[in-house]
Amino acid sequence: MSDVFREQSFRFQGRDLTVVPSLALLRRIKARGVNNVALANKCIRGGVDLEDLAAVLFEFLRAAQVPEGEERPAISEDESYAFLIDGNQTEIAGFKMAYVQAVLPTVDMGKKPAAPGKKGRKKAS
Repeated sequence: MSDVFREQSFRFQGRDLTVVPSLALLRRIKARGVNNVALANKCIRGGVDLEDLAAVLFEFLRAAQVPEGEERPAISEDESYAFLIDGNQTEIAGFKMAYVQAVLPTVDMGKKPAAPGKKGRKKAS
């Protein structure tokens, strides 16, 4: 794994899955006509295009690492879309966060930056 990408975990249909993002994965998504940065920002701010997110989910599931002894989820693109429409909202939100952190690895969704210290003028003596 490179220093840029961090392993991401998310739940899909009750199963814990792990994806190690890579430039190759992001290029496969881009080849589908998805602008990764724009879609990641929409995942944060709202207004996400479900067709694009379904394509991303499909590629993430293809790249997912599963626990030893388990099989990778076999899912069609239509089933990816159906999951986003009818699936568990907590799982969908977790997937979106994993995608955002894969595309924008410097975004830490769990911590707020520290407030800057107050700066005052030095008094002349």
